Amino acid sequence: MSPQLRTERLVLRPLTLDDAPALHQVYGDAATMRFMPNLPHASVEETRQHLAHALDVSGAVHWAICLDDDGDAIGHLNYLGQTVLPGLGYILRRDQWNQGYVTEACRAALDYGFDQMNLDRVELWIDESNLASQRVAQKLGFRVKGTLPLRYGHETMHKIMQVHGMWRHDWRNVEAPRTGVDFFSAQPVLPVHNVTTSAHWFRDKLGFRIDFLYGAPPRHAAVSRGDWTGRMVTFQLTRVPPERVITPAGYIYVMVGTNIDELFDQYQSAGVDIVAEPVSQPWGMREFTIREPNGHELRFGTQG
Repeated sequence: MSPQLRTERLVLRPLTLDDAPALHQVYGDAATMRFMPNLPHASVEETRQHLAHALDVSGAVHWAICLDDDGDAIGHLNYLGQTVLPGLGYILRRDQWNQGYVTEACRAALDYGFDQMNLDRVELWIDESNLASQRVAQKLGFRVKGTLPLRYGHETMHKIMQVHGMWRHDWRNVEAPRTGVDFFSAQPVLPVHNVTTSAHWFRDKLGFRIDFLYGAPPRHAAVSRGDWTGRMVTFQLTRVPPERVITPAGYIYVMVGTNIDELFDQYQSAGVDIVAEPVSQPWGMREFTIREPNGHELRFGTQG
């Protein structure tokens, strides 16, 4: 069970199913839920089921945010459990916004997470249009580490989530430990027989940009597609002798937005070699696969 924590103005006590009626005022409010992955709850029973599912997640830690020992919950604060990296989440009743309660509650949770749970880092995933939560993250000392697309089941388009992160040494304001080499991204390098022809194929058939062509004639190149630096799909192309048989060992997976069928139609109309048409997979992805002229297969997928 989660321990009870106290701050200057708040009591964070272990969440229970008895908090469902009070928290239904939070989870049932459309304005409060507009950045959450679920629609507003239609009933107290739906809120109770939501809390029951959350409490059943292994490794999760849940608190009810209260104004005093005997008061009803005005919000819900939790470590998510069963995530690759430790994730923190929160939600607060709308009439209690703009009083600094979330920041105050999160400070207590971060103290507990770093000191008692021995976490080395914590993430907050925040919708890029949720400016209030971004300000909370900044006050706490989080920094944006990247972005990722996330599609909620009740919406047709992806949301872009900012991943805000904090290390334990950041929270404790001590020198960062030596951790070795940082990893940032990976770029597949595809062997091709003609770099120029292949780069033009990615540009003309798949809508990629040619970032560079190196050599005369070109023997190495890079092509990319995406809106912003640091959020792109990039392939490098390298020339191999024409007598070498290119035998791809696998396929490259490319995550795209929800309009994946429109993308498939564009590629089919462009005469791209189709390996597999769009299909919704049982693991929650919608995917199709194409083959470029050197035999490399590209599988495009989106959250289904």
